[in-house]
Amino acid sequence: MKKHHFVPGHVAILEERALLSGGFKFPAALGGSNTLGFKGALVLTSRAYNNVQSQINTAILNFNKNVLNLFNQQKGFTDAFNAKIGVGTYGTGATSYSYAQGTALAHLDARIASLEFKLPYGGGLGANNPTGGAGLSNRTALTTLNPGSSAESVGNLSVAELLDNAIANSTTQQELQSNLEQVRIQTLAGGNSTTTAGILPSYIAAFGPAGSHDFGTKNT
Repeated sequence: MKKHHFVPGHVAILEERALLSGGFKFPAALGGSNTLGFKGALVLTSRAYNNVQSQINTAILNFNKNVLNLFNQQKGFTDAFNAKIGVGTYGTGATSYSYAQGTALAHLDARIASLEFKLPYGGGLGANNPTGGAGLSNRTALTTLNPGSSAESVGNLSVAELLDNAIANSTTQQELQSNLEQVRIQTLAGGNSTTTAGILPSYIAAFGPAGSHDFGTKNT
């Protein structure tokens, strides 16, 4: 599995109220509100996007909390810790791209994979899928054309793989906490003077009204 290097250090907390508020509207960077004449499943509403964004955020936060709690219980990176989280078990699950069944990483990836299907073309299925999927799960990280998932950004790794590597590249509790939080930002950050767009918003910017016009958006 490809490794992505993490540099330990202070990670700024995302502005939760702005990012996850119920009043979210598509900004100009994501193409604003523009259906492009599409209807139905090919129009992503701001409510649906906010819901996906919020649920992914919650899934990562819960995973990170559980990892840190287990680390403290085990007093370090023990075999039991690695086995329960699924560290290094990519490709040993039900498919060639899944984590060992029953592990925390397998559960997280399954949750994120289910949320991808709520985005236009996000699940990556279909012969005529123009995006290859959102790139958030193990399955779509292998096929996505999302620039936010590229080798230059996060190394074509899924959220679960990024978290796996964050753990593997940590040697202390402080590094672990910082590295896990960095993945949350790499996934969700909207892009500003200090961060590039995360995997999720990059998908909308690349393939929605601001990008290749594969689907529309609508503020609701």
